[in-house]
Amino acid sequence: MPIDYKKYPKNWKTEIRPAVLERAGNKCEFCGIKNHSIIKRLPDGTWRNPYQTEWDMIYSRIKYCHSNMTESLKYHGFIRVVLTIAHLDHDECNHDVKLDRLAALCQLCHLRYDAKEKYRRKMLNNQMKMF
Repeated sequence: MPIDYKKYPKNWKTEIRPAVLERAGNKCEFCGIKNHSIIKRLPDGTWRNPYQTEWDMIYSRIKYCHSNMTESLKYHGFIRVVLTIAHLDHDECNHDVKLDRLAALCQLCHLRYDAKEKYRRKMLNNQMKMF
């Protein structure tokens, strides 16, 4: 889901997000995966890097099928990790300067962290629609 940056302070991209990533060592604070890593997610939730033969196939697809890197990675079951900033208190409107309520998380960890809260909000919305 696209981020509506109008809800965030003006220094979100230039100061706050970089500060959280730096504090986290540019790694997911839950699973430890590095930002911009290319990985394959395994069924048990773990991940691995591509083997050399897989890199060869990825680059071969780019060369001979005229696809780009993203398409080739997806075709072979790989993704590029992009760290996101999670609001640990689930309050996107709380723009307190304290960075301890923010965490750098990979997409999977962020989705897992937010799942219960999103479910709670959905149920609350459904109840409100009934009345």
